[in-house]
Amino acid sequence: MSFLSPWFLLGLLGVGIPLAIHMIRRGKANKVVFSTIRFLKKTSRKTILFQQVQQWALMLVRALIVVLLAFAFARPFIGGSFSEVVGLAPRSVVILLDTSMSMQYGEHFARAKEAASKTLQTLQPGDEAAIVAFSESTGSVKGLTNNLTELDDFLKNLDTPGFRSTQYLPALRLADQILRSARFQDRTVFLISDFQRRAFQQKDSAWRLSPGIDFQSINIGEEETINLAVTDVKSPVQLVPDQEEYTVLARVRNLGTQHLSEAEVSLKIDQQIVETRTVDFSDKSEAVVEFHATFNEKAVHMGEVSVEDPNFQPDNTFYFTVNAPLPIKILGINGDSSVERERDESYWFRLALGQQSASNFELDIVEAQNKLPDSLSQYQVILFFNLNAGKLDPVKVKAIESFVRSGGSFWFSHGNGADDESFHQLFENLSPAVLEKDNQVPDAPVRIGEINRRHPIFLPLLANEGADFSTAQFWRYRIVSAKSGSEVLMRFDTGEPALLEHSVGRGRVLFFTSPFSASWNNLPLQVLFLPWVHESLDYLAQREEKHAFYTVGETITLPVPPRTIVHVTEPRGKKTEMTSKPGEGHHFRQTENPGFYEIRAEDFQDFLAINVSAEESDFTPISSAEIRDSVVNPQTKPNSSLLGQRESYNLEMEKSQRFWWWLLFLVVLLGFAETLLANRTYRS
Repeated sequence: MSFLSPWFLLGLLGVGIPLAIHMIRRGKANKVVFSTIRFLKKTSRKTILFQQVQQWALMLVRALIVVLLAFAFARPFIGGSFSEVVGLAPRSVVILLDTSMSMQYGEHFARAKEAASKTLQTLQPGDEAAIVAFSESTGSVKGLTNNLTELDDFLKNLDTPGFRSTQYLPALRLADQILRSARFQDRTVFLISDFQRRAFQQKDSAWRLSPGIDFQSINIGEEETINLAVTDVKSPVQLVPDQEEYTVLARVRNLGTQHLSEAEVSLKIDQQIVETRTVDFSDKSEAVVEFHATFNEKAVHMGEVSVEDPNFQPDNTFYFTVNAPLPIKILGINGDSSVERERDESYWFRLALGQQSASNFELDIVEAQNKLPDSLSQYQVILFFNLNAGKLDPVKVKAIESFVRSGGSFWFSHGNGADDESFHQLFENLSPAVLEKDNQVPDAPVRIGEINRRHPIFLPLLANEGADFSTAQFWRYRIVSAKSGSEVLMRFDTGEPALLEHSVGRGRVLFFTSPFSASWNNLPLQVLFLPWVHESLDYLAQREEKHAFYTVGETITLPVPPRTIVHVTEPRGKKTEMTSKPGEGHHFRQTENPGFYEIRAEDFQDFLAINVSAEESDFTPISSAEIRDSVVNPQTKPNSSLLGQRESYNLEMEKSQRFWWWLLFLVVLLGFAETLLANRTYRS
């Protein structure tokens, strides 16, 4: 039972005063003690005892009257479920704090931290809470605890917003998981954000918060926003020989609720301003700006398109790279060179690759009996001309096999100097084929009858109507059978394999069953020989396609050989050293900031351009009610509003105080009883 403290004190006085009066009376009786003794001697024991009982009963009635009056005027109430009505029941709370790029706008993040702090201040001792910082994925997390000081310190030490985009569902799922293991039944998720519409994409319409988990939103965004952003750039990924001028197209968008009428947009190449244009936005929300640029002979160029907008700067600049074509480095192993040009495969390959100075290929040739280069990792492809396995020792073959397993490629053919026993012994792990019969010499020349048209080598070739492999004639070839896991890419019209492929580790191996020379066929004399060689080498080089730009958070495979030590310098100066395990590539994941990343390795330098997500620049809002309707479980009873809680408080209190009338009625009855008892006692 609960009551107001002043009335409680009055109740105590009601008990104390009658006792004091009684004691005073007992004190006066001491003065006439002798007369009392004389009286007692004259009265019977029974009469004395009866009078004492009457006096004690009278004292108790008077005390009870005072206590009941105190209780009645205190209007007491019974607690019970009322604590739940006013929120005194312990709660479990998860605070989701948005730390995405859009929170860098104005004072968004400062207001968000302040809102989170105020939410913590509403908690009572015994409540438990957790804080989750999130963007497109969850970041720093402080698990459920009832130590509010720790939560406040965690909040104060949170990093400033990064450059990632916003996604609400991953954070909501984590909050749901945390609250499912909470101790208390009153469970609530507080989402603090600027509420971008693009951040809430309900891909799984069936997903909801668990039953009993409520959702509250705190919007710290501004009603009016101004934001110009460069959202896309179209630039040449790779330079073309003999082309002097290139066009760069940039898309600039007005993404705030208020539009700017005009702005200056600039193009930089290698940190030098090339051109600046003034763009008129008075009657449109976006514009495509055209620039013209020239590039020198550098391997890689760094480009930037920037728009002037002081309101929100993270998306003002778009970064991109333009690359000069890097040659594919090829090592040719000459097994049995010949002074006769039609029999020398390396001669025909040199013709197909063109002059070294103007070619996209660099070809180094060594004799099979000589020492191989110390570092095979500098090459992308190894070619074995004029196959003569007897001139290769097992150590060299092991080095080639290791090169292929690490991501390199190997291409060889069957020719005049091939020896079956040495071939099977040395190339058992590398060859996609098994030699079946001696060289086949047909009665009439055979032609290519079947091609895997979906293979990357032949897709660009067959798009050209002039690429007709049926014009090539073969009057000698080797009959082979494909190993398990190998693929036949070309067949003769007899059905026998002409070109086979299989993978060894991370590398690729091609085997041509006729030489690359004019001794067994006239393929090198055909127009299609040059493009076929080029496309095959491009495919074997396994170059990861380098994009002109990437997005913050994206994992990038670096174009460096495996097991190479790589140094990466980020836009803010942080340096990272990394290497890869054998058989694996270099995968760089720390792309958290926009700008240029410098990649350095032995005899290698490159730059990567990282940009923020264009979607994150869009401040179009979404109502918190729409999110609530989508994520709150229908079985969850919504929390009452503050006004509703007050009304419930008044109603509950009034109900719990009604029995004070009964207390007053009892006081009246006791008053009559006290009068009767007092009259009888003192008359006696």
